[in-house]
This record gives sequence, C-alpha cells and structure tokens, in this order.
Amino acid sequence: MTVSAWISKASKLHKTCVEEQQAGNGSTKITMLQATTLNELQHAIGSNHGIKQVTYNEARLNLDEMFVMVKAGQKTPPLTTG
Repeated sequence: MTVSAWISKASKLHKTCVEEQQAGNGSTKITMLQATTLNELQHAIGSNHGIKQVTYNEARLNLDEMFVMVKAGQKTPPLTTG
C-alpha cells in the first residue's frame, strides 16, 4: 500500500467516524468491516493491535494519531508495486 493509498483509505474511515460522532453515535461500536479496515491501516504502518470493534470515538482518535505519524514520516506503509 502506498502512502497516498493509505491516506485515502484512512481518510474515508475517518470521515465515517466524524459523521457518526456528529450524529450522536460516537460511543457506538464500529462495524466489523470498519474494524478490519482499521486493522489493515494499523498493520500497514507496523502498528498492529488486532481486530477490535472499538467505538467511533476511539477509532477517530486512533486514526488521528496514525495520520500524525504517517504525515510526519515516523511511520510509513511499505511501498508496493501495482
């Protein structure tokens, strides 16, 4: 996964978390599909914590932290071809 692909995928999930928070669903658990996506994003930057159904609030905070690390160059997804 390229850095731009990682940011794109993370941005989509982050947007969903923000929308759910704004709708008053921040303490609701994310779906298993969203949990899998979050885990893939974590794994891609070497920060694998296992698949967990966290709340939208927790997922957003986790994504915020990952964005900072990736954008600062501290963590980067391994570059792949194709």
